[in-house]
Amino acid sequence: MKTINAQVTDTNHRARGVMSIQVDFDKTGPSLVEHDGQTYCYTHKAGTNRKTGLEVREMATFDDARLWITLDGTQVWED
Repeated sequence: MKTINAQVTDTNHRARGVMSIQVDFDKTGPSLVEHDGQTYCYTHKAGTNRKTGLEVREMATFDDARLWITLDGTQVWED
């Protein structure tokens, strides 16, 4: 896994600041993310963040906590 410093935004659209996350990548983007004590897997949903225009992937934990992450892993939106 690769350590990345990501800008994190919470579910209320408030910046949480830069946080260190662990990321495994496939050919296109993140496939596994460790963030805030939880492990997230790629759900095979992808899209574009409307505010930034950046391509993103949806990630989810076993307990269904979700986040969206840019393909380079530098921005995370908790959901």
